[in-house]
Parts: sequence; structure tokens; C-alpha cells
Amino acid sequence: MDFQFEISKRLSREHQDVAALLARLEKFLQSPGLNRQPHWQDPETRRILGDLRGALRTEVPNHFAIEEQELFPLYDQEGGSDMVELLLEDHRVILDLADEIRPLVDKAIASPEGLSQAEWETFRAKGQAFASELSSHAEKEEFGFVPAMDELLDSGAAKRIFDRYLQM
Repeated sequence: MDFQFEISKRLSREHQDVAALLARLEKFLQSPGLNRQPHWQDPETRRILGDLRGALRTEVPNHFAIEEQELFPLYDQEGGSDMVELLLEDHRVILDLADEIRPLVDKAIASPEGLSQAEWETFRAKGQAFASELSSHAEKEEFGFVPAMDELLDSGAAKRIFDRYLQM
């Protein structure tokens, strides 16, 4: 989509980036087979885990924060309270799942032997739920919320919000 403001372009690009990461994550979680674990020291495994850790620690929380602090209140004022409520509920579910898988990702990165079988099974289930929830959420925003916000913003507000986002 063609957006007029940098904040909209940035959010859209992040949706595309997270979709690519989630596709890689889903493939990773399914690839070893039901009872087998991945090779934890494999370079691609390490890349996926590192990219996921970055998303869990900064990218997703910062993305959600700028929406909740700056964009949702504006959208709510313009009559979008139902959409804001839906997106906020998504944020809570996604952040709860992120809190559950973040320590497992950290352990898998830090430990040469990776995760125990029970931890792998938890990571796999919670990771799949995280990928599914975040994929669905990003689509809602990409094709509903971001285009609407791009239309509602004026250039001054868009610049202020974008500058604030760059400082996060």
C-alpha cells in the first residue's frame, strides 16, 4: 500500500518484516518433527532465535507502545473504539505469549544443548500460538487500522509521532 506519512510506512514495513519472521518461525517449529528437537547450534536456528529475541524484546513492544500511546487514542476519538478495543486485546494476548516464550528463547540461545524436551514442547506450542496471533493481528492493522490512521493524521501529528517512535 502507498501511505502518505512516514509513521504509516514504518508500521507497514514492520508488519511485512514480522510476517517474514513468523513464516520462518512456523517452519522452524514444524521442521524437526513432532518429538524431535532442532539442532540448536545450526546457523539458521541461531539466526531465527536471534531474530525472534529481537522481536520479543524491542520490536513488538515498541510497535505496540507507539500504537497504544499515540495512535489508538486518536483513532478512538474518531469513532474507532471497537477497533481499538479489539487491537488492545490482541496486544495483551500477544505480549502474554511473548512473556512465556522469551525465557525459552534466551535459554536456547545461551545453552549449547538448547532446551529440555518439555521446554521444547512448551516453546513449540506457545511459539505457534504467538505466530498465529501476531500474524492475524498484523493483518488487521495492515489492511484496516494503518490505512485508516494514514487518512486521519495530519502532517504535524504524523511527524511528531514518527519522531517519537524513532526515539523509542
